[in-house]
Amino acid sequence: MKIISRREHHEQRVYERKFDYVGHKDWGFGFPCDEHGVIDVAGLHPCGQDSLRQCLTGVINGKPVVDRGIVSWLTRWTDPAIGLCDVCGDRVVLKGFTCTCDKCGADYNMSGQRLAPREQWGEETGEHWADVVNGL
Repeated sequence: MKIISRREHHEQRVYERKFDYVGHKDWGFGFPCDEHGVIDVAGLHPCGQDSLRQCLTGVINGKPVVDRGIVSWLTRWTDPAIGLCDVCGDRVVLKGFTCTCDKCGADYNMSGQRLAPREQWGEETGEHWADVVNGL
């Protein structure tokens, strides 16, 4: 398999402006913002805009809220590698233990190495699919 896009690891710091109902920690509202607490109001759904407007007054739907300020956390994710199938040339996303070409059914591991045909899986150990299915 020819790898056309290598696996990439990413991380991003996320910021949110939090408002909680008075007397309840982590029970309320959060709005995405930048590190300075600036919220892109135009980017919010109209319902979110209304909720933010009410939160900024200190009361939402008749219940008092407190501004908890900005909270942040680090989020991490991985974009899987993509390779070209040795059999048919179609793109295969290498994101799981077994990665199967949608076009021809060839199987690959997460590193892009082609696996033996499924009918051969378990041959060297004497396993059989019927045993696996039946819990033997």
